[in-house]
Amino acid sequence: MPLLPQVAISFVRILYQFWLQQGIPQRVLDEVLRIDLNDQKTAKFGISSDRLALLHAAVNKATNDRVLSLRLGQYLGEKDLELESMICYSETLHQGLLAMSEHSRVISESGYFSFSLQDNGRYALKFIAHDKVAFSSQQKDMVFSTILSWIEKVYTGSHNAIYYHFDENVATANEYQTLLSCHLIAGGEVFIEINADLLMINNRNKDSSLLEKCIRKTKKIITKRQQRLDLYAEVTQCISESLLSGTAQQEVVAERLNISVRNLQRRLKEVGTSYQSILDDCREALALKLIKNIELPLYEVSYLVGFTEPSAFYKAFRRWTGKRPGDYRQSVLIANEELAANEASSADVSPC
Repeated sequence: MPLLPQVAISFVRILYQFWLQQGIPQRVLDEVLRIDLNDQKTAKFGISSDRLALLHAAVNKATNDRVLSLRLGQYLGEKDLELESMICYSETLHQGLLAMSEHSRVISESGYFSFSLQDNGRYALKFIAHDKVAFSSQQKDMVFSTILSWIEKVYTGSHNAIYYHFDENVATANEYQTLLSCHLIAGGEVFIEINADLLMINNRNKDSSLLEKCIRKTKKIITKRQQRLDLYAEVTQCISESLLSGTAQQEVVAERLNISVRNLQRRLKEVGTSYQSILDDCREALALKLIKNIELPLYEVSYLVGFTEPSAFYKAFRRWTGKRPGDYRQSVLIANEELAANEASSADVSPC
């Protein structure tokens, strides 16, 4: 089931194209994505942050290029992204970075930027992922490499005033130096520091009207996507609550949401999904929860999830998990037994 927060599908398409150009096998990408990015019906609000993290992990596993994420960031720096305009048209870099941070949700809802003065007199720009959202050092390399590309376009020679903190577990300083000309500092966290003088330099390309236009457009995109996400979440919750009572019919759910069936269908189409698709997601989530209850016969799980024929449930379950319901339940039982055995073993060990 799609999870919040989301990453804009237009952004994912750019990443996908870059990885293909770098020789990453398409099957590696498609096995994780599980959607056709060229299909106009693809969800307009994007993919989950968790799925994007899995995509980055699969790419990193499929390549020997340990600074591929830096290359990706520089590639993104050449694309027409809304956030770049906020740096290009702001009066100063300080103003631009603040505007970019405030409106970064136009691309991703995975986390937020922290921009603060450090004890060393420099300002640190960090990306803080939300709780339970996976966000690797390589993903941060992509983010900050993109931002560095934007800054260098406007403030030529700015690399002398920027310090890039990199994760030495990802690549060596020599590898980073092949792509970055700013100061490099090894560590375990990825972020950048900027000298205060650079932040206050007047931008000769500043344009308040273009900046305001860009911000208005960005806010409109964010608001519209949030409305779609709110609808998706509302429909999903209503279906989930209705399944066990056997009242998950589209007409019933539409009535509970106080909209017509036709309006519900139209709005879900705008989101890039359908009632049947959300229903299928909710059935999957409920089935995976119920099947862990070994006291519940499989035919009853099938009925509670909303299937009138067990054969249809078995077919759907195999599509969801790649396993038959009985095999999946057995794997859960084995995993629980191993966990219990490990806990018992730990309890038996007493300190000397």
